[in-house]
Amino acid sequence: MTLTGGIVTVRGIRMALVFTDHDCLRAGAGDALLARLGPWFPRLPIMLAAPRAHPTQAYAQFDTHALLPELDLAGMVERKIDLDGPPPDDTAPPF
Repeated sequence: MTLTGGIVTVRGIRMALVFTDHDCLRAGAGDALLARLGPWFPRLPIMLAAPRAHPTQAYAQFDTHALLPELDLAGMVERKIDLDGPPPDDTAPPF
């Protein structure tokens, strides 16, 4: 499974934002995907969102309701996340 994501800052908090299908934006499927994404974004909270152009739905292990409208994707550097491969070495800088 290949997804697109990146790091954004909302209200001064850095977090990972990963775009996925609407089916993953619920308990169960979303929790499983968040667990798989953890090694890709160590030490960062992760928010799943859809659709990619203008996210209107989100899922995370925290309340996304207030953060979703404040997402600014203009400065986000997108990267491909291949969940079938190993996560990147987290000792290397993330840039």
